[in-house]
Amino acid sequence: MKRKDQITFHVYARLNPVNLQDVLPHQVKKAIDEQWPLLVPTGTVEYHGPHLPFGVDTFIVEELCHRVAERVKCLIAPPFWYGPTGYAVTGPDQGTVDVSTERFGRHVKDVLSSFWDMGFHTIIVCIHHQQMDGPEALAIRQAAAEVTFEKSLAERGPTWWGKAPLPMSDNVFERIQAWPSVLPHAAEHGVVMADHAGFYETALIMAAKRNLVDLDRLTVEPVPWYCATETSQVREATVEAGERMWQAMVEAWVERLPVWLRRDPLKPSEVTLQGLF
Repeated sequence: MKRKDQITFHVYARLNPVNLQDVLPHQVKKAIDEQWPLLVPTGTVEYHGPHLPFGVDTFIVEELCHRVAERVKCLIAPPFWYGPTGYAVTGPDQGTVDVSTERFGRHVKDVLSSFWDMGFHTIIVCIHHQQMDGPEALAIRQAAAEVTFEKSLAERGPTWWGKAPLPMSDNVFERIQAWPSVLPHAAEHGVVMADHAGFYETALIMAAKRNLVDLDRLTVEPVPWYCATETSQVREATVEAGERMWQAMVEAWVERLPVWLRRDPLKPSEVTLQGLF
């Protein structure tokens, strides 16, 4: 006879089957054996105006990963919360946290190295903050490249790449990738991310975590310039607009993932979007 706490745990595990920290060892082994992708959210703790929570960047990639996991078999790792912000829009007096880009990259490298050693064949770090050309993304991409070459050298020996062409089935150079939250297909459907705390981020959070958005604060507190420009249109954000954007973003990932898993990797031009936000 099962104890009450055992029953509660099993129910919880069924309700949250995609979070790496929630599943049992045999479930992780199954995912690795079946080569499920491991999605790794990453973000920041950063001020996003008086109407949004500090976790906007991380909440967006977490929500994206979970919506993708409803359509594609994958596991989701706990997020990297404390990414570098450079105090670009606000300082610690407004709740923003900044960390050393170098030390952040070393931490990411250690974690990605562990995921590699666990046996994950496909590791995708999802990035929203400052997209693919910001310090956070560059640190992650460097960490991924270093893990790839160091692990390959240790596992295959010197000149491992120079001995013979790698077979098409060998995805060593694509085993760890960094993808933006908005892939080109979603951008073609009107999702614009150069929008710090403006219409787009506000609508996305409204659709994902409505209780964490308070547009009324825009009328009672000082509003930063990026929430008050003619193009920000933050007060026009709606749940419906957010859901339309979520649909486009998720469709882009769901469309691209099976292609990538067939060893047709993304080109750099396909994952690097310009923009500052």
